Amino acid sequence: MRFLMLFLFIFFISFSFSLLIFSLNFSFASYSESDYQLQLRWGTEGTENGEFMIPHSMVFDSEGNIYVTDRENHRIQKFTSDGMFITKWGTEGSGDGEFSSHAHGVTKDSFDNIYITDRFNNNVQKFTSDGKFITKWGTFGNGSGQFNEPHSSIIDRHGNVYVSDMNNHRVQKFTSDGKFITKWGTEGNEDGEFRLPLGIGIDSKGHIFIIDQATSSINQFSNEGKFLNKINFNFGSLEDIEIDSNDKIYVTDRNKNEILKFSKLSN
Repeated sequence: MRFLMLFLFIFFISFSFSLLIFSLNFSFASYSESDYQLQLRWGTEGTENGEFMIPHSMVFDSEGNIYVTDRENHRIQKFTSDGMFITKWGTEGSGDGEFSSHAHGVTKDSFDNIYITDRFNNNVQKFTSDGKFITKWGTFGNGSGQFNEPHSSIIDRHGNVYVSDMNNHRVQKFTSDGKFITKWGTEGNEDGEFRLPLGIGIDSKGHIFIIDQATSSINQFSNEGKFLNKINFNFGSLEDIEIDSNDKIYVTDRNKNEILKFSKLSN
């Protein structure tokens, strides 16, 4: 009996100590995972400087300034990285420097020129970093250089602009001043085909990655449109894609409220 009691006592002490160690480790782990804290927030609903009505997309320039597409205000707002308002441009309309309620994608080139993909105006507009209109291209249609609700754009190291032409189920490539170069894609589920291409990204080799929403896949192409590879996964409804400097791929899944990270596809 004494031996049994001693055994139970030792077991209880060991178990309690193990629980203590586990609790400490869990606390430390939880603490390390909560090291990221909100540093700054700005904006509220409204139409004044620094206020938003559905901010949609943003991009940084080489000086760290942030450009935000302010959809329902039909404008672009520019801020410092600390949220200080710098300038804005745009109003509702279809003329030069005007936007619909779906000024969707925003990207920049190596000169910090800003490109806005306007889904309902079916065009791409190019501006200086302080909002001066430079040029635009695109009209509604399915011919070369025309769009049917363009969604996003990206720029390669040579300044060429790639646009996901959503309802035409294709990607179009242009020079930096809007001259048509090439296009690829048609409606379908096979390799090189699309059904609602949305987000678009580019890796360090210049390969183009396209989110295809209806087929829930990520499609990889050369910069001339040659199909290279595809990621099929248990996605819900993919929306956007970003590729970091190490060619890691990040995608947003709006149905599952997730961000997924992938290693780069093989060549």
